[in-house]
Amino acid sequence: MKKVYIIDDDRDMVEAMGIILTKNNYQVFSQYDDEHIEEKVREAMPDVIILDVMFPEDSSAGFSIARVLKGAPDLARIPIIMLSAINEQGIYLGRFSNRDIDEAWLPVNMFVEKPVSAKALIEKVEALIGKGD
Repeated sequence: MKKVYIIDDDRDMVEAMGIILTKNNYQVFSQYDDEHIEEKVREAMPDVIILDVMFPEDSSAGFSIARVLKGAPDLARIPIIMLSAINEQGIYLGRFSNRDIDEAWLPVNMFVEKPVSAKALIEKVEALIGKGD
């Protein structure tokens, strides 16, 4: 069974995604803060990470988290889907999209805007790691 690790402070969003992913035969791990990310990801060793950008303590924490994960040799191979409502929040000038993906600044595999439909979520995950079973 393939593993998905969700890092997002929105518990309702994590729970909803967890239900969708579990029903599609993925094993789901999650955390609601940006504490000890490397250690917790290493414990789970997921096939893909779904990462939010904004956390209560830091509205751009997801960018830093992505860089840390991609900078760790043993974790760098794990694809990251950045799933965020950052564009809706209007915190930054302009809008983020897949065009902004960059190895140094935004080292993720996909940028997806919240909210995301169940079908789209599964399609994005399958595009990176295949079906759950």
